[in-house]
Amino acid sequence: MKKTSQNENFKYFAKLSGSAFASFVKINILASVSTVLVFIIEFFLLSKDIDAGSSGHASASPFLVTMFLSRPIGSILWYISAIVSPILFFSLGNKYIISKIANKLITDKSEKLLNPLLDRILAKFQEKQTETVRNSGDFALAQLRIIHGLKNAKNENKWLRRVLVFGLKKIKLDDVDFSDQNQNFAEIIKVKTHLGLQDISAPDRKIILIPIACQWIILLFIWFTNF
Repeated sequence: MKKTSQNENFKYFAKLSGSAFASFVKINILASVSTVLVFIIEFFLLSKDIDAGSSGHASASPFLVTMFLSRPIGSILWYISAIVSPILFFSLGNKYIISKIANKLITDKSEKLLNPLLDRILAKFQEKQTETVRNSGDFALAQLRIIHGLKNAKNENKWLRRVLVFGLKKIKLDDVDFSDQNQNFAEIIKVKTHLGLQDISAPDRKIILIPIACQWIILLFIWFTNF
């Protein structure tokens, strides 16, 4: 029975990893194509009226300086877009994938896999924790230690660990009464993590499409203005 359950979990996580990889590839292909196209078209638009013979014969630097002096706003937008876009797409892509996996795991495996892992991590933490949590500073420090312990639990499934870390980081302390000496710190962490995970909805593709739309809006600005 246990072996059957392990096989089912292995197949489930293999499918989950495949889905995550497919999403990663799709997002990066779409973002890369958009970024490269916009970069090339914008460069052509910004440089089409510049005399390359007099400004760019020696090196690219004089040419770029001339382009900036000719179209300062457009050149700055072009440069910022070229530098920021890859970083932004990588960050948002990871966030989208984690949210997608988290939503799937919470829906399918919360009771069977997520909760038991959180219980194990909290039990290990409590074995080493000797200080009482008296304020938000103590709580934040303990929270960081739990997250660190979870990240280092290499024997546990990486997707389960990443989802729980995601939930632990969403913990809010607004209604925690630190003056109550009888409260159970581990129980607070558990409840707060569950609440944080429950708030994770299915990710919206707009998180990727909006930056792409911004790229093309900048392109249109450069195309139809002389700034």
